[in-house]
Amino acid sequence: MEHDLIKTVWRKVVLMDGGMGSMIIDAGMREGDIPEAWALKNPEKLSAIHAAYLEAGAEVIQTNTFGGSRLKLHSSEAGAKLDPVEVNRKAAELAIKAAREHDSRDRFVAGDIGPTGLFFPPVGQLDEETAVASFEEQAKTLAEAGVDLILIETMYDIREAVAAVKAARKATGIPIIAEITFEKRPKGYFTMMGDTVEKVVEQLEAVGADALGANCTLTSEDMLGLVSEFRERTALPLVFQPNAGQPAIEHGKAVYRQDPEDFAKDLELIVRAGANAVGGCCGTSPTFIRAAHDRLTLTG
Repeated sequence: MEHDLIKTVWRKVVLMDGGMGSMIIDAGMREGDIPEAWALKNPEKLSAIHAAYLEAGAEVIQTNTFGGSRLKLHSSEAGAKLDPVEVNRKAAELAIKAAREHDSRDRFVAGDIGPTGLFFPPVGQLDEETAVASFEEQAKTLAEAGVDLILIETMYDIREAVAAVKAARKATGIPIIAEITFEKRPKGYFTMMGDTVEKVVEQLEAVGADALGANCTLTSEDMLGLVSEFRERTALPLVFQPNAGQPAIEHGKAVYRQDPEDFAKDLELIVRAGANAVGGCCGTSPTFIRAAHDRLTLTG
């Protein structure tokens, strides 16, 4: 098996998995539970989610470690009782076991790193040194557990994304993907902190990201224009994972209404616009990934 995803995306379009949060909620996680901790107490349910994505055609599955950095875990009283090294190692081992047991050559495990939930000045007091130390510990643990790549995602501030890439680059030599979350505004695409696509690309390339892209916030339709902006500014591989439409709140829960087939059609357009890998974020499930797999296979 070729473990270098960056080499693989130059040979063919790679299909990522979809949402994790909604899947573990459906599997029984209650409000207030820490997703990473809940899943480790219910390993068979997390393994079943990974297996469902693999069966649907995903070639990359993500560890359930989105909120697994020390800074993020220790931001709550319950999380402060957890050992970040143990949380990340066990989650990685479960994902790796699921991928290795699946009968296919090209399956990758991405060590997932999300934002700390803290803010840089002037909004908050987070500094780069603190952020890098937290991300480095997480990336090192994931890499030592055997993941094939590091996926940094849902970053809303380029400063935190840069810190995460720097940390991952210090911790390991495996490929690093950096995905930023953008909003579509009247004047174009910007992060929540006002970062432009041009700024994002320039700074992430400078610190050594192997692939760039975006996830979350945007629908598959709205993300299409963002792909073109990225492709105009970089020759690096591009990875995009949009949401399944805009959520509606029903009984206190976010509900996504997009049809999987419509989502798959948009992913095909995203690929044609220059993406090398695609998948799903909030609201997507194995049903969405199966539809994308069938659509991308049929269209070559």
